[in-house]
Amino acid sequence: MTRENSIIFLDETHPIDALELIAHEENWEFARDDDNEIIVSIDGGWKKYTVSASWNESRKLFTTICTFEMMPPRKKLVKLYEIINLVNSSGVDGSFTYNSGEQLMNYNTNILFSDELIISNTELRDWIKSSVETTEKFYPTFQKSCWGDVMPKDAMSAAFGKIAGHA
Repeated sequence: MTRENSIIFLDETHPIDALELIAHEENWEFARDDDNEIIVSIDGGWKKYTVSASWNESRKLFTTICTFEMMPPRKKLVKLYEIINLVNSSGVDGSFTYNSGEQLMNYNTNILFSDELIISNTELRDWIKSSVETTEKFYPTFQKSCWGDVMPKDAMSAAFGKIAGHA
């Protein structure tokens, strides 16, 4: 990849600056109070998602957390944690966690940069969009498990397009 095609070249452009430029281009709402963090709001088909991105210079680690509010009934938390385990073992690139105190579902992903790594603005945009798409993909799975009478194993079909039940 050449320099001309790259928005992030670690010795010249800060990754959070690059994401801020992309947020402007995409008309995403964003807030940036820190040089190493940005929070972006992205509309999905099911919800509005918040993507928090942070840069750890010493570790060369770029982290995103895509979140949405979720308030499952307390009696369904066991099913929720079971479905989270199934989803995380299904081959997703990141991992889902549920913060019951803040009532947030989180999808966490990371990129570990080497000194030579260059990532284009298109690749960074695609990575952020992929986080939202993965969260969107499993949103119905979590909903069916927490508010429907669907067992976690059967709720997985919502994410993979398998028909379960009848109309």
